[in-house]
Amino acid sequence: MPQMPNITIQLVHIQGPLKGQIQDFSQFPVQIGRHSSCGVRFDKDLTTISRQHARIERQGNRFRIIDASTNGTYVNGKRIADVYLRDGDVITFSENGPKASFLTKIEAGTVPEQSMPSAPTPPTRQVAPAPPQMEAPMPPPQKPPVPRPVPTPAAPVPPPDAGHTVGPDALSPVVSTNAPLVIQYGPTLQSYNLLPVTIGTDPACEFVISNDALAGRHVQIFYNADDYYAKDLTGRNMVSINGRPVGAQAVLAQGAELTLSTTGPTFRFLGGGRLAEVQNASAEPLEKTDLDPNAPSLDDTPAVPQKKSKSLFKNFFK
Repeated sequence: MPQMPNITIQLVHIQGPLKGQIQDFSQFPVQIGRHSSCGVRFDKDLTTISRQHARIERQGNRFRIIDASTNGTYVNGKRIADVYLRDGDVITFSENGPKASFLTKIEAGTVPEQSMPSAPTPPTRQVAPAPPQMEAPMPPPQKPPVPRPVPTPAAPVPPPDAGHTVGPDALSPVVSTNAPLVIQYGPTLQSYNLLPVTIGTDPACEFVISNDALAGRHVQIFYNADDYYAKDLTGRNMVSINGRPVGAQAVLAQGAELTLSTTGPTFRFLGGGRLAEVQNASAEPLEKTDLDPNAPSLDDTPAVPQKKSKSLFKNFFK
């Protein structure tokens, strides 16, 4: 009898006092509330949250959230008593209260393969010995063949690095492919299983971002030959990876930062088809011509220690 796979759920907190935290759970049920025994515990002063507000239970390979609160639990904006959760669902604990996105991940190698009955071995056939053959007469001697020059094989072309712009002669085709993609932008967490996915301001895009700096159809994320790609659809070199313009298209490698315009937004590619918004991204350095000529030199200005900016979702899907 096959065993149930090890499934871990993730609660990505996107609003409220736990904003920016990601909690993983593999033991169930998961209690949510203000009580000290809760796995997701809110401060005791947050009285809109009940002591035992809600719980998440595993039922087979599905997960069900059950409300036990006074002020209600909401899934995707709708108040629920209990409901099965799906990847990307946004859970709100009390009206206008803390929010978290729900995700699942299956641990590699935990789904056992079903044993298949071995096919019966076919009976061995006896092959009759071949009759003796007459020796063929020797052909007349022929002239040795003239050796032909062997063409030199072309050197293999290495795969493009992260952010490397692909030339027009080596463009990867954009085809419909079954591949996972999860995009986190602000409080929105959207998952896809079919690529390509187009990002832009046009309502017809799969992922819509309201930003005056972006085009209607701005960038396309697609999958080809084990790599994720970003394709600039603006025609104005507005999309860059690690500060380099994408050009026509470029590979997204793990850790690469995808910037959609000079003013953002910026996403970090976490591998496995996961894009997380980078907040508080550092601005581009000013050129010397942009500075006041009468201002003191930057070299003479004492350095002020700065805290490193962090992504809101630093550990997004770790």
